[in-house]
Amino acid sequence: MEWFFFPYLVVFFISLFIWFKFQFGEEGKDERGRKIINKSYSIIFPMFIIGWVIIRVVEDFVMPLNGDGWRDAMWYLITGIMILHSVLIFIFRQRY
Repeated sequence: MEWFFFPYLVVFFISLFIWFKFQFGEEGKDERGRKIINKSYSIIFPMFIIGWVIIRVVEDFVMPLNGDGWRDAMWYLITGIMILHSVLIFIFRQRY
């Protein structure tokens, strides 16, 4: 799993850059930018809930997670949601 962490971290930081640039730049402040952000959030929020439920189901029915397992699950849930959010912003910028 260690080989996966560093490329994932690079992708996460690139997604943070995309999000910060859009959210706090001029493009994110106009009406089109608000529409893009709201559309992205309307997809991201349910994904967070679904991810949380999947983690709980895995813990309850597949295998219990120890402290490190919970930490890793939350890390990948939150950063994965951030990466997906940035991808959606990128896609919606092309579409709207």
